[in-house]
Amino acid sequence: MYPSLNQFLDPRKMLEKGKDYRHLIILQTSIIFTALMVKDIVVLCGATPDLSHKIRDIIFIVLVGAYVLVLWDLLGNFTKNKMLVYTLLAIVIVTLVVMLFVAYPFHPLFDTEEKARPYLFLIHFNLFVMEGIVIYFTIMDIFSGKKVSVDKLWGSACIFLMIGLSFGSMYDLINILDPGCMGTPIQLGIESYTACIGYSMATIGGHDAYTSSIALVQNLGVIESVWANLFIVILVGRLLGRPDDSSDQ
Repeated sequence: MYPSLNQFLDPRKMLEKGKDYRHLIILQTSIIFTALMVKDIVVLCGATPDLSHKIRDIIFIVLVGAYVLVLWDLLGNFTKNKMLVYTLLAIVIVTLVVMLFVAYPFHPLFDTEEKARPYLFLIHFNLFVMEGIVIYFTIMDIFSGKKVSVDKLWGSACIFLMIGLSFGSMYDLINILDPGCMGTPIQLGIESYTACIGYSMATIGGHDAYTSSIALVQNLGVIESVWANLFIVILVGRLLGRPDDSSDQ
């Protein structure tokens, strides 16, 4: 289950990881852009608010579905534990199926938020678990060995964006358990998830959003900001060289 240095240095695995890192970054930036911009852009183009929501939701579902699949594919490069890989595949399949039925904007399965709440919680919990596992293995990958390759730089960018998305899932989990915790009523589902992604990215960027949110959300935002900045500091230190490099000379 635990990664080994030899596995990280396997040329075939390194090539696959590099591709997956790049694919993830493309999907992450697309998800963030869709969450923050697409609805308003569509409205500016003359669409009705209802149509803009549906267009945004369809694009968002497709991107998140692809994102989850690439996350699972990336994990296959980090571990040879078949039980873990197949368990995560089952989680991916369940998450995608539930997401399709619960979040599909044209024919939603549930007519009230109360009925959909347990399934929305399951979706975001599974997504958060997947992202947490990927962050762990990717950090192990980045800080293994003495050389910093281009693929590891892609992995670093991937982790930074994933911090924003994973905390977005965490904020939405809190909002599902305590609707209105962000300080303003937000419809549960894609609407609340995109709002939580916006809050998360604003937190990383040092901006204030939803200043009337509950203390738990605000304190979690402080932790996210510290964690993101700490990762950057550690990464810069990694790029400049290991602390014991001078002692080896």
